[in-house]
Amino acid sequence: MFIEIGSPASLPLGLVRLEGETGPQTCLLGVTLQHPPVNLSVQAHPDGLQVSGARADLGYAQAARFLNHHRLPQRAEVEIELAIPSLVGLGSEVMLGLSLAQALAWLNNLPLDDTPALAEAVGLQPQDALEVWGYDRGGLLLVEVGSAGTFLPPIRRYEIAHSEQEAWAFVLVLPRVPADTPETLEADRLKALLEAAPYLSADTGRIVAAELEPALANNDLAAFGRSLMALQALNDEALTRAGVPPAYTSEEQAVLDIICEHGAVAWGRSATGLALYGLVKGARASIDLRHKLRHHLGFFGGRAMATITANTGASYVIKAYDLKAK
Repeated sequence: MFIEIGSPASLPLGLVRLEGETGPQTCLLGVTLQHPPVNLSVQAHPDGLQVSGARADLGYAQAARFLNHHRLPQRAEVEIELAIPSLVGLGSEVMLGLSLAQALAWLNNLPLDDTPALAEAVGLQPQDALEVWGYDRGGLLLVEVGSAGTFLPPIRRYEIAHSEQEAWAFVLVLPRVPADTPETLEADRLKALLEAAPYLSADTGRIVAAELEPALANNDLAAFGRSLMALQALNDEALTRAGVPPAYTSEEQAVLDIICEHGAVAWGRSATGLALYGLVKGARASIDLRHKLRHHLGFFGGRAMATITANTGASYVIKAYDLKAK
């Protein structure tokens, strides 16, 4: 027998400052996406821990950490069929770690559905809350990231679901990562974003309450897009005031210009990585934009893809046969 797990990606859209009873709350807004996913399988293995496939080195370290946390023997075979690309700011490391933790929990008869406990076992931190709760339940999420030592449940969660022709589609560009890109890029950008929180306008909270939420309730994509762009501008302002103004390469700007000029209601770069995105309405608009982007990118410039909101988080299925017969 083996377990097969599929988990979503997570696109951070920016910080939001809420005024709570005990003072300001630093929150992160982000959307859980169906693609690019993690897909892996795990079964018992008598001869130690074996991990193969995409991001196998990271997967081995995360699996070993989970097993050591629970003082369990290293007896598992892991096949990672798909992994979210690293450095693009879509939750690659966190989603892989949670997928492995859940699979190994099943293998060792531990609770499967306590996502914060799974996160703790692979060493995740409170600033990873957006991905943790995206894995747990999906949707557009507003989570607190300023608290120490705990994964607080989302402050807000919204589902975004439409027919194919009306879909709110995120068109992603996953660029070819430059050779000199530091491996710590995602962590560095998240750290810089959180350190800019003291400079963040409280107007971000007003935008969520007075603009973004009504746009979702009224199924108003244009208003939703305007609210995302307004939040992005205030995040950029906070980063600039903190001394780390956002900078775009000429190629990034060229891609964003194409996205902007071809029907997107919102566009930008992942708050923690290199992925660029545009939000459009409907399958036809998504296809047209991807065609334009692929023409620009060429064979070596990166990958353009489309996705929609994942409203259910990760999923798993137990198969009653051997992994090698898959």
